[in-house]
Amino acid sequence: MVTVLHSNRTIMQVTTLPPPSTSERLRDTALDDATDLQSTICLRREHKSDCGQRQIFVRLDDGPRIALVFGDTVTIEVQPGSHRLFVHNTLFWKRLPFTIEPAEHLEFELINSDRWWTAGVVGVLGAAPLFLTVRMVRCA
Repeated sequence: MVTVLHSNRTIMQVTTLPPPSTSERLRDTALDDATDLQSTICLRREHKSDCGQRQIFVRLDDGPRIALVFGDTVTIEVQPGSHRLFVHNTLFWKRLPFTIEPAEHLEFELINSDRWWTAGVVGVLGAAPLFLTVRMVRCA
């Protein structure tokens, strides 16, 4: 420790550390490499053909269930390897197996779409089916 004095008053104390050992430098490098290799998955519900009604429920592997409404985007960090994405809108269910590489970014576009006859069915029955589409996009 080095103490800097000025007019018999202590201004600051500076502690000098020894240079890091080789093992500490290797550990820090490994941590930096691990964060550089993080894989991410982005779930988007922003497509222009989405009707904007109801929720879409998503679950990655055995993780928590995520509810997405129109306009939502969720990003999840995952370990590289094989995964399963479960998606449903309470009527249509999809199970998508996929593999993600280290440092790769995947995007899934989730779309609840209607048909030309949906409004008529809603008028008669009070409800109508919304069709679920999931598109996977591999980003560089």
